[in-house]
Order: sequence, then structure tokens, then C-alpha cells
Amino acid sequence: MSDDTKKSSPLINESVASAICYAYKVDPYSPTFLSKGDEIFMIDSKNDISISRNTTIDMKLQYSDTNFTAAHWAAVNMKVEGQFKAFSGAASMAVETTEDSKYHTVRVDAIGVCTKNCITTKGSFRTHPEKFLSDDFRSAVNELTMEEIESRIGVFYAIKLDLGGMVKRSYIMEATEEDNESKITAELQASFGRECLGASTSSTLKTGRRTTNKNAKVRREWKAEGGDVDLWFKVRLSDADQSELSSAMEVAKEWADTIDESNYYPFDFELRPLWELIEKVDKDKAREFRLYLEEKWEKDANRHLPTMFLPAKLRVIQLSGPSKTFIENVCNAHKKVLVEESAKAQNHLDHLLHFMDRHGYKRWRKAANSGKDEVIEIREIVCNDPDITVEDFIEQLEAKSDSRFAESKRYLGIWGNDSKESNRVEKLNKDFLDKIIKRLKIDLTGQTSVEKWHVDLDECEKQVNEAVEWFDENISCIKSGSRKTDVKRAIKQVQSIQNSLSGLLKRLETEVENNE
Repeated sequence: MSDDTKKSSPLINESVASAICYAYKVDPYSPTFLSKGDEIFMIDSKNDISISRNTTIDMKLQYSDTNFTAAHWAAVNMKVEGQFKAFSGAASMAVETTEDSKYHTVRVDAIGVCTKNCITTKGSFRTHPEKFLSDDFRSAVNELTMEEIESRIGVFYAIKLDLGGMVKRSYIMEATEEDNESKITAELQASFGRECLGASTSSTLKTGRRTTNKNAKVRREWKAEGGDVDLWFKVRLSDADQSELSSAMEVAKEWADTIDESNYYPFDFELRPLWELIEKVDKDKAREFRLYLEEKWEKDANRHLPTMFLPAKLRVIQLSGPSKTFIENVCNAHKKVLVEESAKAQNHLDHLLHFMDRHGYKRWRKAANSGKDEVIEIREIVCNDPDITVEDFIEQLEAKSDSRFAESKRYLGIWGNDSKESNRVEKLNKDFLDKIIKRLKIDLTGQTSVEKWHVDLDECEKQVNEAVEWFDENISCIKSGSRKTDVKRAIKQVQSIQNSLSGLLKRLETEVENNE
């Protein structure tokens, strides 16, 4: 979505044009993942660049997963697809910044930009940028180390960029195999509005849990540059109505009016790797710098390599056949009892001699009939509800059980006669609910145990691989006097592991055959 507005064009000063003269460093704290390095070009802003002015506002949601990460998006958007690993550290897919996660993650970047100017190189500056390199840059190439060139000068240079403002809210969350772009986007929009740009005044970095899966961690980041970024804090849940959010587009228009040449922020780059320019100064240094960066970027790309999806929360509709049969039998038995109880209460109500106890008989009938309605509701959920999880279902049933318990403790009428029979039926209703709750908890615990079993098997495989790697790298370092003894001991250990795994494999294969 966009909102274009034309405004009068003030004189473009030198500081605006100078953004294209800098090299750029990878920066995890910047909305673009880039920040200015050192100035490397000397140009004539009238002849060497093209500056177009047209104020536009644009918002988008950018979805990333293990197959196409945020680093891929950054590189594609900046026309350096081959160097996407450069952004792997800055555009992290990890939920925890201090530790590795074994679970797959997804990332959604909600991005709002206001473009004021677009700067593009032209003429000789575009086709032969090495002719415009400063003497300081040429000297630095010869004098600085690889690390110093990266940190003091940069790793990319721009041939096109926009100036204005940019705001980004990022959501990185652990994912189940069932998660996809539409589900994740809907979850975020339900909490943060259609553009997902709702801001928090508490911090720019926040960790927590997903609203649809309390087992899934989520990290939220807030970054903004250009203009009065505090205006974006208006885009959050209002105090009056928690379902209403301020309009992000309205705030964007107000924000756009605060962006000018004094606070421009560069974004939407078209980049080239800096080693292309270094090559024009020193070919060997350029080759060395490229190898240094690619090795570093490769390490960054390998820091978050998840091995499994977060276990999906068990849904009621996924319950095993025996569990569904158990619940069906319990429902049928309880409904039969309640039909009899309701009939008894009605018989008493129909008898003229019992008119003095009508309040008690009505409560008795109501307890029975409401119990029957509850049985119908539970059967419908178990058979047909595709979304409710076992955890949520248990929580609902426990609330109903607590309510039935409270109703079973009434003391109404003379000596409690008006609540005697209804209390007894409410106790039956509570017992019925507790039976189903107990069975559901068994299913839930069983699923947790199975997932832990898979985690243990993954850990076993990892340890075996580490043992093999250690052998390849260190066996020659063991003292020759003890090497034979150590190797024989290792052989016995490996044979024992092999025998255990062979036995387990046979049992697993038999289990598969028996269930086909």
C-alpha cells in the first residue's frame, strides 16, 4: 500500500548528496542492517549523481523462514544476492541472541518507509567508480589490515540509495511444522494491527511467548531512523478499547512531515562489494579481503542451524482412537443417567402433591438438562473442532468442573431441601468432567514424552558424530604407549552402543510392520 504526496523541492545541499560517497558497514542495530563507514569517493554532485525528489510512503510485511532467511531478503533487496551471508549475523533468525536454538524459526519484518529523495550514480562515476576514489582510501587500502578495513571503512559501496525515514518492527519466533506465512501473519495482525507496526514504549528489544503457542519463544525488535520516530509509539493498543489500534498510515503521514535534510536516513540501497574497488588499488589485497569476509560470513551463517520444528500443540481432533472411544463411552453413559434424572424431576413437577417443593425439582431438572447440553458440546468439540488444542480444552473443562463443584455446594430452602437433588446431579456432572480431563492429561503427557524421546535420539546422533570428529582430529595425538589400550576400550564401547541401537532398530521395524 502506498500514499504518494508531491511537495515543493528545496535546494539539495552537499550533505544530502554525500550519502552516496560513503562505504557501508553491516550493522545489526540499523533498520537496513547497514551504517555509514568512511567516505571513499570525491565527486561533483551536479555532474556525477542524479537526484530525484518525490515523497512516498510505503508499508509492507516481509516473511522469512529457514528456506529463505531475512539475510536472503536483505541481499536480494540490495542487489547483492551472492553475498547474502554478509547479513546472516545482523538479520538473525535466532530467538535467543545469547544461545543457540534447536528449533526452526520464522521471522516477520513489518517495514514502513518514507522516501524523500533517490540518489543514483551516473556517467563515469557509475561505469568507472575507481576514478573517483579519494587519496585517503587508496592509502588506507595499503596500510590497514583486513579487520581494520572492515571496521573503519566498510564492506559495500552504493550505486543507488533513497533518503528519508525507515521504521521496522521485527518478530522472530519458534515455529512448528504447521506454521506458515498466512497463519503467522494473522497471529501478529490480531495483536499489532494490519501493518504490525504497533510500538512499545518500554524497550526496543523484548522477548516473550507467542499468543497461539505458549511453548514458543518470540523476540520482538523495534528500530527506526529519520524524522520524529517517537510518533510511532502512537500505533499501539488504545486504553479505551483493546481491540482498536491507531492507524499506522495516519501516523506515517504525520511522521513524513517531520523528515527533512537535517535527519535524512539512507535506505533501499543498490550495493556493490568493496573488494571491487580495492582491486583497482591492490589486487592481492582485494583477494585477501574477499576471502577474509567470506570466511567470516560463513561462520555467521552457521550460527543458527536448527535441527527440528517446535512440537506442535496436540489438537483435540488429533486424539487417538482409544481416547476418542473412551470419551464417547463416558459421554453416552453420563447422558443416559442425566436423561433419567431429568425425567424423575419432571415426574415430581407433574405430580400435584409435590407443589410445595417445585423450586427444588426445577433446580434438579435444570442441573440434569444443563449437563446434557454440556455432553453434546463436548462430543461436538471432540468430533468436529479442527482448531482447539488439548491444553485449551482441558482449561475449558477445568473451569466447567469448578463451576459444577460450586453448584454442588448450594444450601437452599428449608434444611437445604431445595438444593439436595440438584447438588447430587451437579456432583455427577463434575465427576463426568473430571474423567475426561484425566484422560486428556494422559494423552498430553504421552505426547510430551514422545517428543522428549525424539530429542534424546537427536542428542545421541549428535554425540556419536562428535566422537567420530574427535577421533579424526585427535587420534594421532594420543601417546603411542596407551593408544592401543584406549582404542580397544573404544571398540568395546562402540560395539555396546551398536548392539543397543541394533536391538532398538529391530523393535522399531517390527512395530511399523505390525501397524501396517
